[in-house]
Amino acid sequence: MAIENNLDKIVHRINAMVQDHQTTLQQRDFSIFGVSVVTVLYDSESGMFALEVNQEKHKRFAFDDVDLLAIDVYEALSEFKETF
Repeated sequence: MAIENNLDKIVHRINAMVQDHQTTLQQRDFSIFGVSVVTVLYDSESGMFALEVNQEKHKRFAFDDVDLLAIDVYEALSEFKETF
């Protein structure tokens, strides 16, 4: 049940980026213990997302599917959490 709840929260935050029409480029940080683990970027003109893994500099992955992006965010957060 906790997995679904956490995934729902991630999906909700990502969907909020899509619904916000104030700026073309948006950024959301996903953190644990006050440490930014991943950053999600959204370009409303292209409809594409980018996932930056903050512990691995210069790694960026492109997504056009919210669900797949949310799963990758969840996995990155879980892996980071396991290191503590």
